[in-house]
Amino acid sequence: MESERFRKFILLVDGIHKSVQKIKNNKALDFGVKGVHTLWVYELLCNPDGMTASELAAKSMIDRSLISREIEALKSKGYVTAEEAVGKRSYNSKIRLTEKGKEVAVRIGDIAIEIQKLADSGIDEEELVSFYATLEKISNNLSTIAEENEK
Repeated sequence: MESERFRKFILLVDGIHKSVQKIKNNKALDFGVKGVHTLWVYELLCNPDGMTASELAAKSMIDRSLISREIEALKSKGYVTAEEAVGKRSYNSKIRLTEKGKEVAVRIGDIAIEIQKLADSGIDEEELVSFYATLEKISNNLSTIAEENEK
């Protein structure tokens, strides 16, 4: 029954999202930041030349105004630096990790890998490859549907 599959899909995705949010929020406390900051710090580690708020927003699928507001918390902890904004173009200013921020990002990455291994427990590699390929297709399909509905 397709309606049952849809219900199960929504419940599972929502449950996964809530679990990930709890994990991020709990682990972020160890670094004195919010859960939302963990992905940004990790993304900046993967992009050592820095990223703009617009780029971080696109990667993390979060509104860039939230990033612009929240980046101050990471600056105050000494985890990031940001170029001075010219006019009102702060979205295009490069944000970079400091050495302290790099250390935190590496630790966050290590924790993420540990959690990923625990989440993958009992699932063989072939199943994971198939799962992620399917999940990516579903994500792309839903993005297309969402964009079409905005028109």
